[in-house]
Amino acid sequence: MKIRFGHIILAAIGVEVLAIVVLISIVAVFGPSNQAAAEEYAQKMGYWVGPIAGIVLCAVGGWWVAKEMHSSQVLNGFLVGCVVATIDASMLSMAGVEFQTIFVVSNVGKVIAGGVGGWLAARLKE
Repeated sequence: MKIRFGHIILAAIGVEVLAIVVLISIVAVFGPSNQAAAEEYAQKMGYWVGPIAGIVLCAVGGWWVAKEMHSSQVLNGFLVGCVVATIDASMLSMAGVEFQTIFVVSNVGKVIAGGVGGWLAARLKE
């Protein structure tokens, strides 16, 4: 069983950064030009865009980590999701954000999506 720790950490950081880039891009393209209104728009959009982008990107990250592997693809993808969920939960906790069910759903989705990405890497290799 091989675990690609470096790739997992790199993928997790990439997922978090790219999810933020997606949100910023949506606000820049579709949001209001007024700064205060744009910040409010970003908060509203972030409620859905962050979790959805995070889940999709975890699947991509899980696939990326596992695509060159000959075994343990699902485990490595799953670990990508676990690291992303841990980073996300840590950031929310440090920011003092009030608990919301969407955070649990989002982080569980990220863990599952990472495993699905690893599974896809294994299936596409066959």
